Order: sequence, then structure tokens, then C-alpha cells
Amino acid sequence: MGPHAALVRACGAGQANRAQLLRGDPGHRHRRQPGSLIRDRENAVKSSTPEGISFVIPCFNSGGYLVEAVESLIQQPHTFPYEVVVVDDGSDDQPTLRAISRCAERAEVRIVRQEHSGHHAARNAGINAASFEYVMQLDADDRLATAPELLEAGSYPDRAVKLLKTHQHVAFVHTMSRMIGDFDGLTISSYPCREELVLRKHHVPTSIVCRRDNAIHGGLYDPHVRKWGDWAFAVNLLAGRFRRGEANHIVCIAGPLHEYRVHSRTRRVSNAEISEFDMTMLVVQKNLDLFRHHFNRDDAAEDITRLVLASKPSRLVDLIRMAEFDLEQALTVARQRQFSLSSPFEGLGIP
Repeated sequence: MGPHAALVRACGAGQANRAQLLRGDPGHRHRRQPGSLIRDRENAVKSSTPEGISFVIPCFNSGGYLVEAVESLIQQPHTFPYEVVVVDDGSDDQPTLRAISRCAERAEVRIVRQEHSGHHAARNAGINAASFEYVMQLDADDRLATAPELLEAGSYPDRAVKLLKTHQHVAFVHTMSRMIGDFDGLTISSYPCREELVLRKHHVPTSIVCRRDNAIHGGLYDPHVRKWGDWAFAVNLLAGRFRRGEANHIVCIAGPLHEYRVHSRTRRVSNAEISEFDMTMLVVQKNLDLFRHHFNRDDAAEDITRLVLASKPSRLVDLIRMAEFDLEQALTVARQRQFSLSSPFEGLGIP
């Protein structure tokens, strides 16, 4: 079957899947550890941390878009209390220092300063310093969408907090990402995620919204995982909940409500040559109990790492899953990236 046929075939279940997944994928149940009697509770005891959301922006000499990132957060139609925590990771260039000073003038912004320790250490410092019960990361060169037509149903952070507040079985909430800058279009993984997909190396965006205590109990960001850190963070979070017998549903809020900047001027870690096997194995070793439970195998970490990487979705699989969620969106992405969706034999009338 060709890619185009696969996309069309996916359309039939698209609307049903969209409705189900936007409700938090109730059909996908987290499998309990043997003997666990812990059950989900919609009205679990609230954390002592004040209700609201803390946005964490790590910044090291990346001040060119920092003010824009902060403004995109402040411009959201908030109903919950919020703060913006900018973590200055030892910046030493004057444009960045000026941008940080400008942000500090806003009442909604707090500046946390530390010696240069790396991106993940800065993220962790921001989570540890956060005042509110829920947290969301935003890179200093990215932003949240502010177009009024995208915010008619409310802001992404507000909607995410409401879901997490009322559904204890939801581990985190995510939205789709639109690329801006040198490329304009949706990311290839712009479809609802599930725990099963995360454990099979599905992409996890930076901008997930989660409970601060879940992030801390899961072990936060691992500075040793130099690439695919957002995926590693999500696995840590899921594993922490798994060990406490909690369900790991994931909810997608359609958008795109997060904007990811693509540009060559600022060096991203994502461009570095780093072994995916080595980074994945670090995550598997740390959370071997969860991976063994998911794959129903008692293999060594190295073997499970190979299994995880073999399960990683290809771009075609990503596109088909996107089509199951929204066929028109998938076709738009295919056209934007100039994917070939037709066969050279199509003109012969062969089905």
C-alpha cells in the first residue's frame, strides 16, 4: 500500500480517534504493577504548593528572542495565577544580559541566576524554584501562540492546568508545535501521544505541562542525557508515577499552540553528533522497571534499548498516525515537506 492510500485509509477512524484522544485516551489503561491496590482518585489530596503554573525559561547567551518568549507567555489569557521563571545560566554576553534585565522589570517575571551548568541543570533549577503546583518549560527562542483565533477556547496553559487539576490519572498534557523562523509548518509528530508511544521513543515536546511534584519525584532532567532530553524527562516522570501505582494517561490539546523556532544562527544541541543508543540506554537503565513492565520482558538494559530504538516511529508512521488524527493536517505537512505521495504508476489506473 502506498503512503497516499495509507493516509486515505486512516481517515475513516480519524474523527473517532480525535474525540477519544482529546478526552485523554480513556481506552488506554495503564497496567498496574502486580499486587498494587492503588487506584486513581479524581479528587486526590492537593499539593501544599499554591495552585497556578510556573513557566521556566532557561537562558544562556540566548537573549535574542528572550523578550519575545516572555511576552508570549504574559499575553496568554490566564485565569490561574502564574509566574515566569527565567534561569540565567551564567550568561556573559551583553545583549542577553540586557534582555534579562528588561524581562526582570515585569512583575510576572523572576530571575534565577546560577553559574553556567548546562541547559538541563538550568531547567531543573527553574522547577526547583517554581512557586506553583504546575510547570511548563519554554526555550528562550521559542514562544506560545498568541493569535486570537487559536485562543478562543482559552490558553493552552489554562486548559492544561484544568485537566491536571481534575484528572489525577493524567500524567501530562501536550500540544502540537508549529515551526517558525527558517521553516514554517507543523512538526512531524503533531498528533496525540500515549504512554505506549513515549516508551517506544516517540518524540515528546519541550512544552508539556505537568505537576511540579511529579517532575521532582521522577528525577527531573538528567544532565547526562545530552540529546533527546525532553523524551528522557517524560520517561522519568512516567516512571515515577508508575512506581507509585498511578495511571499515566496523556492528553493532547489540539493547536498548534506552541511555536518552535528553527534557525541556524543559534547552535542547538539537537544539531550535535551524539549517540542515540548511548543516550537511550541511560534512560532505560534508570527506568528499567518501567520498560520491562511495558515490553513484558526481563531482558538486560542493552537488549531493551535495542528494542526501544527498533520501535521508534519512522517519518511515514508519524505521518500515518497524524492522518488518523487529522487527514487534512497530514496532507498539509506532506505538501510542506514535498513528500511524494503518489506512485509513478498511478497514471496507468492500477489500484
